[in-house]
Amino acid sequence: FFLLARRSERRQAPNPQDIDRSMSPPGSSTVGDGGGGRDDDDDDEGRGTSYEELRRENMRRNRDRMEKLGVRSLVPKSPKKAKRKWERARHEGPVRQSARLRHVPPVTYELPRDYLEYDGEGGRRGKRRVVPRPPGEAKKVKVAPPPPSPDSCRALAIDKAGWSDPNLVGTLLTPTNGLGPKAFVMARLKGPDGAGRLSPPRFSKYSGIQEWANAVCLFVNVSSKGGQLAYNNLFLDDYGRMTWFAQRFHVEETPVVQRLIRLTSAKAEKGDEVPDPVLLFCRREGEPYVFGGKLSLSEFDPDARPLKFVWTLVGADGLRASEEFLEIVEGN
Repeated sequence: FFLLARRSERRQAPNPQDIDRSMSPPGSSTVGDGGGGRDDDDDDEGRGTSYEELRRENMRRNRDRMEKLGVRSLVPKSPKKAKRKWERARHEGPVRQSARLRHVPPVTYELPRDYLEYDGEGGRRGKRRVVPRPPGEAKKVKVAPPPPSPDSCRALAIDKAGWSDPNLVGTLLTPTNGLGPKAFVMARLKGPDGAGRLSPPRFSKYSGIQEWANAVCLFVNVSSKGGQLAYNNLFLDDYGRMTWFAQRFHVEETPVVQRLIRLTSAKAEKGDEVPDPVLLFCRREGEPYVFGGKLSLSEFDPDARPLKFVWTLVGADGLRASEEFLEIVEGN
């Protein structure tokens, strides 16, 4: 009914001036002159243009007509729009969609039960505590590293008796067969094969510590190519001792560090087998190595970073008499 009434008004809308004249009582002023003749609603809404007063009059007429028809209470009020709350979708099942990873178990980011946590009671970072392991749960066993490959230096043994000869101390090991300085020394340590050819074993050419099955070899740069002192490996007491620093990531519990300490601290008794030696090979950077002989431990500083060793050179007399050795340490 409301819509029909609105359409009827639009079709039969009279001239505003005619409406004003017809609604004004005799002797009253016209619309807009400030006179009387307006009801209380006009006073409440304030004075306006002729169009505004016509609009208000139409609204009153429609309201009265709807009350006579009894349909005014049926007009629904427009409900307020409720704000929509956005929630992140939760995936309860598997989310992998790739065909390649469909049968691969998803990655878990749960921490182990014995992981050290912070419970927030010990200051800014919290107090560290150990999460107790439930009873009956087995303790995780450390897995031993895989054995070395058969052609690796860690699986091969050197001739300990041959390299213990004091006459070899101070010898310059000039590379042959197209091998580099370190590869040639590793081939000499391995020894010739059945055909008499020298070939190095598998080893890390970037490491200064080469472990064998029955020995450890240290490759040390004493000075730079120009002879300047560019390294912390210093010879002391007339080449009787030498300072040496382990690699940056080494700590006292590192297996190779423990092995170095154990081998250089052991003393062989009469009748016992010759202990595994720690051999020194030193050079000026970019040049062939000079055999420095066996080492024994003089001092060890576990608090230094990197770890600091002071070695005693067992064949110091042979080094003092070696022109090749004195030439590379001349910068010291």
